[in-house]
Amino acid sequence: MQRNIFKSVLLVSFAFFSACTLPSNENEKSKESQSDYYEWTGDKNYKSPVALPEITNQSENLSANWWKTSAFYHIWIKSFKDSDLDDCSKNCGDFRGIEDSLDYIQNDLGCDAIWLSPFWDCWYKGGSNAESAGINMHGYDVNDFYKVNKFFGTGDGSNAEAELESLIEACHARGMKIIFDFVPNHTSHENKWFLDSSNGKNGKSNWYLWSNSPNNWKNTWGADAWHYKNGRYYYAAFADTQPDLNYRNYEVREEMKNVVRYWLNKGFDGLRIDAVRYLIESKSSQTDTSETHEWFQELRKVIDEYESPKFMVCEAWIEYNRKLLNDYFGTEANPEFNMVLDFDQGKTCITDVRKWWDDNLTSSLFTPAKSEWSYGTFLGNHDEYQGRLADTFGEGSTKGAILATELSLLRPTVPFIYYGNEIAQKSGSQDGDFRLRQPFKWSMANSQKTEENSILKVNKKLLELRQKDEYKKLFAKGKVQALYSDMIDNATRNHWKGAVAYTISYESQKILVVANLTGKEQLKFWFEDFGLSDSSKCKLIFGDENSNYKIDFERFENGAKNLVFKNFASYEIRVYDLGK
Repeated sequence: MQRNIFKSVLLVSFAFFSACTLPSNENEKSKESQSDYYEWTGDKNYKSPVALPEITNQSENLSANWWKTSAFYHIWIKSFKDSDLDDCSKNCGDFRGIEDSLDYIQNDLGCDAIWLSPFWDCWYKGGSNAESAGINMHGYDVNDFYKVNKFFGTGDGSNAEAELESLIEACHARGMKIIFDFVPNHTSHENKWFLDSSNGKNGKSNWYLWSNSPNNWKNTWGADAWHYKNGRYYYAAFADTQPDLNYRNYEVREEMKNVVRYWLNKGFDGLRIDAVRYLIESKSSQTDTSETHEWFQELRKVIDEYESPKFMVCEAWIEYNRKLLNDYFGTEANPEFNMVLDFDQGKTCITDVRKWWDDNLTSSLFTPAKSEWSYGTFLGNHDEYQGRLADTFGEGSTKGAILATELSLLRPTVPFIYYGNEIAQKSGSQDGDFRLRQPFKWSMANSQKTEENSILKVNKKLLELRQKDEYKKLFAKGKVQALYSDMIDNATRNHWKGAVAYTISYESQKILVVANLTGKEQLKFWFEDFGLSDSSKCKLIFGDENSNYKIDFERFENGAKNLVFKNFASYEIRVYDLGK
């Protein structure tokens, strides 16, 4: 979701809209604009004028629900790799640069899937001229859903789409998967659809939300959501440069399904869908409406048509409301998303390691209620969610950054790793989300490849652990149980929370994770016994094999038996296979 507003652009564009006169085709526009924007409109038999390409370049031999055992690398195309220069600080990243880096992503890091930021032709380029791309060309303001941004191609960009197809093919040749970032809620204000709509042309007058008498809706930033143009007001949930499409128009609904089919036919394995909460407004709510859920149920049917299994992952920025988030999975009769991005879990990995205290970490170890559902978890992304990992713990392989990474990967969810976080790269010095989208530091990545204890190596080891046959289903479908600590803090007399412990189990397989959240050595941890009868069967599968990692038992005066873990170094983590 694009969360940065260009205030100067807003002011200029608003002034420009206010100065405009009524369009020449006034009769068509004025007639259609009288209809209530809650009414259904458009041709139910509409078919897109854009022909679909043949289904080609599809992944082969994928298992159903393959995404549950994958790890995704989130690439901000603009800043990842320029195939000519490596360093994107003086130019623009491109598809060929990503293709050249697949070995790094798959073998040095360990991800088997990539998620591309929006790649379509967009309005905000941000460069000093038409031939340059600015630092925050984010792509969430789409000019044309069927046209690839030329800046992501090499040379003059004329081969950009062919180079994107080459990237898809290269991923599949390695057994990797690739998904795209879909932006269905809005377009740019320079999209031809919007220009036609604002001028009442080509039957598109009601493709966007228009009103002669706007209500008091606010946008996501708290400012007025309605903007004047050509005698009417249009609605925009995010910015005046990003007008909302009207999904009560049957033509819009079908056109956007056509967009999805178009790119899936070219070989993409799925899509991450941006800003899903805002798709269709009702009289009582601007977000999370039943009409919004209904359209995603329709889209799920499109996804399920493909022989090669596709999936869609939901970005509904919802925190601390598990029911509202889970609603986006749909129901058994009307399924929606295969996966939802979880904005609760990753944040606690960072905040609680920073605090040296388990405030929310173990209480946010959520697992889906149904085995076919998946949560996607992450430590950061392109938005103002958490900042970069290194902003909290320092750049490079610091102990705090490594522990937060370990805790994020040791849970039964699907990991999404934002480019640069795997090497603990710091944000830039810019304001807002600009700072999160800086050029990838290839010099750091290259040096960490050979450093045995680097954060890059830690990512690789844990992603390899998740892929082992004996643990694959556990990390895909396992259930989590947090263990209770019987340690007392002498100062507060409350239970001490400087350590965490939890189990993940699936069928007869079970692992135990124990971590010291503090930056100090701890001689002993006590946790409740969960029925472990013989600790000699416990095998350390991740952690320092030279430490005293044996699990002991102690009984307290009240007769309770506790597990004892000894001699934990600062920020140390241990993972045990408890046997079958």
